[in-house]
Amino acid sequence: MTNQQIKPLIPACLSNGWGYFELGALCDIERGITFPASEKTSKNSENSIACLRTANVQKEVDWDDLIYVPLYYVKKEEKLLRPGDILISMANSLELVGKVAFVHTLREQSTFGGFISAIRANAKIIPSYLFYFLKQAFVQEEIRSSASRSVNIANLSLSKISQIKILVPPLDEQRRIVANLESILTQTRIARASLVGVSEFLKAFRQSVLAAAFRGELSERDPYDEPASVLLERIRAERRRRWEESLRAKGKDPGRADYEEPLAPDTSKLPDLPEGWVWTTLQMIADVRSGVTKGRDLSKFKTIEVPYLRVANVQAGYLDLREVKRISIKEDEVDGYRLQVNDVLYTEGGDRDKLGRGTVWKGEVDPCIHQNHIFCARLYLPEVNPEWVSMTGQLEYARNYVDSVASQSVNLASINSTNLKAMPVPLPPKEEQLRIMEKVTALMHRVQVAEQAFVTASNQTSNLEQQILAKAFQGEL
Repeated sequence: MTNQQIKPLIPACLSNGWGYFELGALCDIERGITFPASEKTSKNSENSIACLRTANVQKEVDWDDLIYVPLYYVKKEEKLLRPGDILISMANSLELVGKVAFVHTLREQSTFGGFISAIRANAKIIPSYLFYFLKQAFVQEEIRSSASRSVNIANLSLSKISQIKILVPPLDEQRRIVANLESILTQTRIARASLVGVSEFLKAFRQSVLAAAFRGELSERDPYDEPASVLLERIRAERRRRWEESLRAKGKDPGRADYEEPLAPDTSKLPDLPEGWVWTTLQMIADVRSGVTKGRDLSKFKTIEVPYLRVANVQAGYLDLREVKRISIKEDEVDGYRLQVNDVLYTEGGDRDKLGRGTVWKGEVDPCIHQNHIFCARLYLPEVNPEWVSMTGQLEYARNYVDSVASQSVNLASINSTNLKAMPVPLPPKEEQLRIMEKVTALMHRVQVAEQAFVTASNQTSNLEQQILAKAFQGEL
């Protein structure tokens, strides 16, 4: 049974006193306050008040991520949050608009912003009963379907949500339903909390695998391995050879040009490496390329439409190819931007903690190019393992480096090509790279299997909650 199919009917045996009422007849709905963005702060003061936003409307009210605004923006007592209020997201992405959270208690005096409203039940209905009814999947879908939509946001109107039909039994029956619901749902909350613990453990285990790989603890040293310093010299020679070849293709004499050798990384603040490894930079081992810019005027050129990667497609350690968009480019640009198997991809912009994330291109779509917000690192020699290079970008030292060189605008962080090229990369001997990645791949497979089991269990818990709610409102609990 899908969530959309779970819709209560008035049970025949309990129909006496049951009935459907419009939401507006059962409550008052108070819109939140408005204030300039410049007035919000993360610090409390004597003349300020906590203000809840859509981000605080989760399964429970999130009291750990509050902003504060001057108290004078709260012009009426009704704008103060009360225990028993049901918060509803009035403006959000389509999948989140209409989401509700119940205010059991107040952690501190609070108001709520204009993108959420407080639903306040009247004497005809118990607040917690109304909250559980509104949480049902079919009710949430009905609320979302009433929203007006723009490009990135959906908005609810008070008049439309006031017309939502609520199944209301007598008050004694409401109390019985709520008591039974809370007894059963407590057990599902305990199960969900246990699953969250599993999720955190898997994240920690994944990071411990990466850290162990970086410390050289996943493979034995082999005295017959060629030192990474020798490999690096071959990479350096190949890099220069390609530079000279490029100049000759343009009719230029390499002997008359100045070759710019990449600077070695400053290792004074970098961790020590296992014996036989060396520090280098991404620029030394790979040709780092930017992608195509969107929005160009190509009306005077012969063009071709091809798939391209966006930031949303490139995740940390994997590709999300559920939606691959297409773009028009000049026909003679295809080969220059075309991705090749084993290219290492990095994101140029996004949330600061996700900046510089990346993975390896395996030729999943061909031809395929990349947007200018994705960098492509094409390794000079096949003896450098692309999976290793990509993995090092997830290590703590790399995340610290990216954070230190990133620029920040109001809502977006970014890293430029120069700084990405200078990112330090630990280089093991080529044979050891293979041994390490064999172990990492096996361990990460176990993590993926466990994560899939976690997702399945989480979905089952959510479905179980919906089935419990449906039975409650059919009088079967």
